[in-house]
Amino acid sequence: MRWPWAPEDDRPVVLQVAVQDFQRETLPARSARRFTTGVLRAWAMPEVADDATLAVCELVTNAVRHGLRHPAIHSVPVRLLMFRSCRSLLCMVTDPSSDPPVLREPDYVAETGRGLQVVAGVSRMWGWTALRPTGKAVWAGFCDGRARIEACR
Repeated sequence: MRWPWAPEDDRPVVLQVAVQDFQRETLPARSARRFTTGVLRAWAMPEVADDATLAVCELVTNAVRHGLRHPAIHSVPVRLLMFRSCRSLLCMVTDPSSDPPVLREPDYVAETGRGLQVVAGVSRMWGWTALRPTGKAVWAGFCDGRARIEACR
């Protein structure tokens, strides 16, 4: 699937960036939701705000819960990075664990384990990559209405 960052013509892509760090905190999803909502309001992206905020909450919660599990790496924060172009939004969460994210089959009686299913369901695309020397980045991509229509052509 083609990532719709680049405009159709040869204009350069202008990116806006927002960054927030999370340590082991009591309510990381609430902090992530407030930050994401504020950024997307400032960027005037109401079409993707609900889905992106939900995905970010899941990604940050997973990163704090699983990425900060090992005591030796707690000094490295979980970091949320948001990148906006004229038509797209990329939300990326980094954490110090090199353990890959696991997209599980839904267990309808379990209380946890559906986070990546939610991210896959609300985003246009998602994925992850290992970071060097350690850690990973898990990301979800979103497009505004115009980009969704153009991608379907």
